[in-house]
Amino acid sequence: MADVILADGKLTPHASVSQVTLDWACGTDENDFELTIDDPDAPEIERGWYFWLDGSDVGGRIVDRRVSVAGGMSTTTWIGQSWTGMLAAKILQPDANQDYLTVSGKLPDILKNILKRIGLDTVFTVDSSDASILSNWMFQNPRYVDAYTGLRTLLASCGRRLDFKASGNKILLGIVPVQTITNTIDSDLVDFKAETNRRAVNHLIGLGSQELKNRLVVNYFADATGVVSQTQTFVGADEVCATYDYSNADLSTLQAETKKHLQELQTGGSVEVTLSDEVGDGLRVDDKIVAADQSSGVNVTAVVTKRIVKIDSGILTSTFEVGLPVQSANANYSGSSSSSSGGSAGGGVSLTAGRGLSISGGTINAEVASEDLDSVRQVAESANKTASGFAAQIGKANQTAEDAKNVADAAKSVADSAKSGMMTDAERSKLASVERGANAYALPKASMDVLGGVKVDGSTIVSVDGVISAHVGGGVSGKAVFPVGYVVMNTTGVDPSVDFGGTWRQLPSLGCSMFERIG
Repeated sequence: MADVILADGKLTPHASVSQVTLDWACGTDENDFELTIDDPDAPEIERGWYFWLDGSDVGGRIVDRRVSVAGGMSTTTWIGQSWTGMLAAKILQPDANQDYLTVSGKLPDILKNILKRIGLDTVFTVDSSDASILSNWMFQNPRYVDAYTGLRTLLASCGRRLDFKASGNKILLGIVPVQTITNTIDSDLVDFKAETNRRAVNHLIGLGSQELKNRLVVNYFADATGVVSQTQTFVGADEVCATYDYSNADLSTLQAETKKHLQELQTGGSVEVTLSDEVGDGLRVDDKIVAADQSSGVNVTAVVTKRIVKIDSGILTSTFEVGLPVQSANANYSGSSSSSSGGSAGGGVSLTAGRGLSISGGTINAEVASEDLDSVRQVAESANKTASGFAAQIGKANQTAEDAKNVADAAKSVADSAKSGMMTDAERSKLASVERGANAYALPKASMDVLGGVKVDGSTIVSVDGVISAHVGGGVSGKAVFPVGYVVMNTTGVDPSVDFGGTWRQLPSLGCSMFERIG
């Protein structure tokens, strides 16, 4: 009989129950559980509580529930994330202004820092004395990765894996070496069925950014042992070719992703493994199973990718799925081609089932619980009340607008009756068309080409009572200056030297007196 511990959101245990039905999974593509409790001694549990099987890796956090009613009987199924699912719900991403998230140090310290980074250090307690050290290890492909996949990849680079265990009211997160079980077909520990696959793609053409003749193209090849390089070994009928479309990738990204996806295709075949109970109980995700058939010479290496634990009628069963090591969940190949529209992850489409949804064999199923319907009903009623309130406000606003229109009409009538003697509409329009400053005139200065204003200088040109007079004079006397040889005529007969200075002689004349300056 398996006992299930129920604990609140602070990991404080409240009860141990045994009458339960459990379907729990952890691994590459499934990290959740469904728990139904039939024990009459079970406490009233809530979302955010935890459950676990003491001393094992089985457990998780309750996040939702499903209520089913049949024959008047109500059954509540609690739905949640396994420990690995809690990690998978977090994303590891680079720090600001950094290309990659980079870690260094001992593995336990790295694990502690990552748990703190994603806010799960209050749930998991790192319990490991592993002395392995990493220096500048980067989360590169992809740069943004869920914490579970990222940690599996990081630990796999050191030959390690995660190890969960509930003990002493704590969820311990350990680091242990990957376990490899090696046996032959003659052993009673391992039975297997293996199928070789020589039809796998061995030539992958990566197509990157740009168009037509300018498009980035790379070629990667796999040899008979599955090693990927840019050297082709299979030609002719042995060549199996495919394309990988990554339409916005630059050259370095295209090279890395094309090589990575071709490596993922080198499965070498399929394998089914059956283990004895004594071996299976000790296996965890990322452990390896190696088996060989001496008669056929076939060797099989399988990696545990998923662990499924079920409890029904008090009996616990554990099954495993085996396949490839950790790889991108977004890789998607169909026939002889694959595509990716962007991002740092691989191609294809990744679907995640939310609350009340499940995805099975390409079919999406929706389950609506009674509390979901109640919630919808409450939202609808609230929306109806809100709409009624808005309708009342709109009615008041319409009345206010009508009152304002009446006031405006009355004001217009007053204005119309008082506009006698005021400008007409045509006059106002004409006045409005006059440009600002149109009547501002500035007298220009006179020049050879411009008719304009002048200003007297007060010496040679003077103005008295508006009459302008010009005088020609020289020296300090201000008298007019006549050069030698000039002739002056007057009617007085007075020698010009009196007025103008100099030496003059009188010339013969008829009528007016005429004088010539000679000195």
